[in-house]
Order: sequence, then C-alpha cells, then structure tokens
Amino acid sequence: MPYAPSGDIDVYYETAGSGHPLFFVHGGGGNTMCWFQQVPYFAERYRVITVDLRGFKNSRCPPEQSHPRHYPDDILAIMNAEGIDRAAFCCQSLGAWAGLPLAARHPERVSALFINGSPTPAYSPQNWEVLRTAGDTFNAGHGGNRGGDDAAVGWNRTFVKEHPEVFFLYSRIKELNPGFDARTMQDDDIKLFPEDLAGFTTPTLMAGGSHDDFLTPTSHLHVATLIPGAVPHTFEESGHSAYFETPGEFNAVLESFLARHV
Repeated sequence: MPYAPSGDIDVYYETAGSGHPLFFVHGGGGNTMCWFQQVPYFAERYRVITVDLRGFKNSRCPPEQSHPRHYPDDILAIMNAEGIDRAAFCCQSLGAWAGLPLAARHPERVSALFINGSPTPAYSPQNWEVLRTAGDTFNAGHGGNRGGDDAAVGWNRTFVKEHPEVFFLYSRIKELNPGFDARTMQDDDIKLFPEDLAGFTTPTLMAGGSHDDFLTPTSHLHVATLIPGAVPHTFEESGHSAYFETPGEFNAVLESFLARHV
C-alpha cells in the first residue's frame, strides 16, 4: 500500500475504485479500516481514498509531530502523489481538521465537503466549550477503554445493546492506533475564525447524531452556522459515528449530497 511523503513523515493511504476522487478522513477513534462499510459502496462510482492521519495506525511519527495543524498539508501530499487536482471529502470528527482548513485555504482542490460528528476547528466560544469537554472525555478513554455504560459514550445506547459485536469491532479498530492528545485540537494556530471563512463557497453538509453525548445532540446545528452556506443534517438513530452505527442511512445521505455537488 502507498505512502506519501509529507515533511519528515510518510502518510499512509489506500485507494479503490475509479471516478471523481472521494477522500474518507477518519476521527480520533478510526483509521483506514473504519470505513469498511463505505469503501465497497462508493468505490463503484468514485475513486475512493482512505487515509491514516499522521500518528494513527500506519502513519507513525514522533509524538511532537502528531498534530492536527499538519493534516491539510498531509492530504495535499497524497493528492499530489496521486495526481489529484480536485476531490470531495467525507470527514468524521477529528477528520474535519483536515477537510475544513483545506477547503478554506485551497477551495480549488475541494469539490464538496461532508462533515459528520465534529466540532470542527471553526471557532466560537460555544463550540470551543463543546470541544474542550469532548477532548477531556477522549483523553480519559473514549471509545472502549472505560467500563460499563460509560464505555459507549457517544453511541446510541440501544444500538450498542442490540449490536455489541459492532461496538466491539469499533473498539478493536481504535486500539490499532497509538495514543492521541485531543487537547491539540484547540491550539490557537488551528482555530478558524469568521474572517478565515469569509468568502467560503465549498458546498458543505454538517451532520450529527441525535444520540451523540460525546459532543451534544445539537452541536452540529451550531457548527453549521459557523460555516458559510453549510446545510445541517441530523441522523436521528445514531450517535457520534453514524458511518459505523447506521451505515445504510449514512451512505444514502452522503451519496445524495455528492450527486448534487460533484
């Protein structure tokens, strides 16, 4: 599988299918493997690229270089290595630290942006408080490293009870990653202020789950107001990770969005 050099590290990625390029960029509990319910579906119509963000699974790097400020340049490194001028992006949670700054700084490279379950780096005091709380939760063991009902933070609890094998798989995929310090997501140099998004025109859908208590069930509605032109969508039966919990609905919503804008 290929790597793209980005600064002093090599960023791991995988490709499948053909058509308009479509990146899937994972969250703090994911890596390339978490998109197994999306890649076969979208590879029938798109050139699908999945990524291990730096510091995750196969994109190993020193801890001091594992910082979200590098994500947009890492994605550009992959695009340049693959000869991709323009691509659509599906970003989960932490993945928005790659997709949103890239769309803001290089709009000519991003045809459409679909974000799910993410505070994003778009700044407001309300959003930063949600992000602070989520970062503390993540560093305390979000995604399966804690016991009891608390282990399923962010998930639809009914879904976890009915499908424990799915939650188990999610937890095992997460354990393939080294540790990540979620506090870096709030560093001043990666905040996107309103002036940074002035003139933003990339078609953007901002989604979230009504059972997401990792963020809040309505945080995506606020974030949509921070991104010019963004359209909100709520996954009513899902928590933080609709791509994993309700993949059929997730894929249908993403496919419809791409059909309108790609």
